[in-house]
Amino acid sequence: MNKCRGCGAAVQTVDPTRRGYVRADVLEKRSESFYCERCYNLIHYNRPLPIDVSDVDMQAFIKEVAKSKSLIVNVVDVFDLEGTYVPGLNRYFPNNPIFFVANKFDLFPQSVKRGRIENYVREFLKEKGLSVSAALVLSSRRRDDLDELLALIRARKTGAETYFFGTTNVGKSTLINALVGRVKKTPGEITVSGVIGTTLDFIKAELEPDLTLIDMPGIVNDSQATYYLDFDNQKKLVGKKPLRPRVYQLDPGQALFLGGFCYLKFISGQSSSFVVYVSPAVPVHRVKLTNADGFYERHRDDLLEIPTPAERKRLGNMITREFAFGPEKSDIAISGLGFVTLVGEGRVAITCFEKIRLGIRKAII
Repeated sequence: MNKCRGCGAAVQTVDPTRRGYVRADVLEKRSESFYCERCYNLIHYNRPLPIDVSDVDMQAFIKEVAKSKSLIVNVVDVFDLEGTYVPGLNRYFPNNPIFFVANKFDLFPQSVKRGRIENYVREFLKEKGLSVSAALVLSSRRRDDLDELLALIRARKTGAETYFFGTTNVGKSTLINALVGRVKKTPGEITVSGVIGTTLDFIKAELEPDLTLIDMPGIVNDSQATYYLDFDNQKKLVGKKPLRPRVYQLDPGQALFLGGFCYLKFISGQSSSFVVYVSPAVPVHRVKLTNADGFYERHRDDLLEIPTPAERKRLGNMITREFAFGPEKSDIAISGLGFVTLVGEGRVAITCFEKIRLGIRKAII
């Protein structure tokens, strides 16, 4: 069966609205190797096609991999750790060795020490009761990180095949392409984009005669803000450069808006620093607490910019939750958007869309 080399979808020449579509004349000319129209448009024009990908059966993929007992590389977004880890990891793969790879370390400011993030990841795994053979914090952009991961895979693989598993948009395909480039000195061919669910089936990338990396479709993560956005706004939120912290000194009675996604109301406490780590495309505004609700109603379609009316409808209603913070530093983590570090002591109320995962944690940096 012919498959698209970019997303893994089985080829078909009948329905342009279904995955794997290729024009018959294109298939005839390039039957050996090709990209489907969806991947071709993503690669060359950064333009997604309206393809129905709802028939991806993740449970079937997981069962097949579990039977293999092969090494699993579970990739998560270290910048959205709580939002991208898979709670049922050990239940899904009870007999597979697992590497826990916290990707996208390069999004942290350069001043952040890797050891601090590694300690946080170890504590996180212990807290969640996840059992893994190894845990790495890395960036697919750094050669030393790729070399370390390759050495571990070669040393601990249980067969010729190693599977990359995780939720959508954590960087699995990018990481595999980078490993292929590191070993073969030629770019990997897997399609990489900000589109939710770019990989649609198993995609094999042979590194060596006895080592093949296999990209799995990502588990759809409907608790992330990006899941509900149109492609143009998804791209704005997916960072490729270290995020610069934006620091705001707030007194009780003030509020902070993160675009139109949410706003933090400083209800009570002492003067505190609110350090914002979100994409620069997300505008941040400070207002008086008494004006916050009205400010949102007046400016959600202009100053606050994102999300659009159609995206807000998909995100559902806005709800408010309260958190106490201090005296130790805490983070308000907003899945798919970023986090806000609270330095001080007090109580905040956060109004956010109900479908976005929201929580408070010990500060990661």
